[in-house]
Amino acid sequence: MKNVIKEVAKAHKMSEQEIRDEMRVAIRAAMKSTDPTAQAFWKQIAPDGKEPPVEKVIASISLMVQENKLCS
Repeated sequence: MKNVIKEVAKAHKMSEQEIRDEMRVAIRAAMKSTDPTAQAFWKQIAPDGKEPPVEKVIASISLMVQENKLCS
């Protein structure tokens, strides 16, 4: 996952820490969504309701895309 973050940082001319920080902000906002589909998504990634690490979110979404389950 570090390579993904590194590549995104390079592409956007930002530091890896800035990318992580921006992703954490996005994760926090997304986890507060009241949309039932979003709630189901976050229950899969963070069943305890705690904010997951950025790497876990990236890995989970990547796996869902590979398994064609992201939009099911």
